[in-house]
Amino acid sequence: MKKVLAAALICTASSFAAWDYFPVIEHGKGEAKIGYMEGRQGNSGGRGLSEFKTRYSPLAGLELMSELAGDGHGNHVLGARYQILPILSAGLDLGFPIPSTAWSFTPNVQFSMNLSDALALGSNVEITINTEDASKDADGMDLSAGVELDLTMGKSTVWVSCDFNTGLTVSKHDGKAPDGVKVKDEGRGLEIAPSLGYIATVGNLALGTNVGMLFGKDAGHDKFATIIGLDFSVKF
Repeated sequence: MKKVLAAALICTASSFAAWDYFPVIEHGKGEAKIGYMEGRQGNSGGRGLSEFKTRYSPLAGLELMSELAGDGHGNHVLGARYQILPILSAGLDLGFPIPSTAWSFTPNVQFSMNLSDALALGSNVEITINTEDASKDADGMDLSAGVELDLTMGKSTVWVSCDFNTGLTVSKHDGKAPDGVKVKDEGRGLEIAPSLGYIATVGNLALGTNVGMLFGKDAGHDKFATIIGLDFSVKF
């Protein structure tokens, strides 16, 4: 259960008012963000750095990103997104085999729109293709999708989101049922992750906090998990 909860903390890092649910940032602008999470599922708990991310727009409509997730548990990721239309963008993230020995490739598509002057809707769908690593702990394809609603009032933003994660294929390290049919390993079934957060902005600085829950017996959550997090970002 501790292994499943640790993986969940990594996977839910994106729920910090997700960057990739909304349009590419303005040309010549950048941002850096760090996040910390604590979680509990039953009698098991976990904590630690959930993400360190930077992004920058070198050309109009183009955004480049670098991310290190989960206290070294997640591989270093480099990504790029392009704003195709005002409401539509697409990108590709490449996970390098550091510190593990597996590569990952994640094509993604985002749809977003302003519902009013204060209310914005963002969404994302992505498929991650993992290669097998030396310990055979990772391979196969995973699907993630999510939606987020942001309400901005002056220097304050309240957001609510819900993310869905699941394995699409049976990996080589998955187990076998009594009838010999291969089944997904623990942690690759459907996971549902609703979250609620608040962000306070002062100049180019932003401080956020959030609380979320994780559901899904097939994802290793026999008991639901509760996640609480903090994040800090600076724009440049």
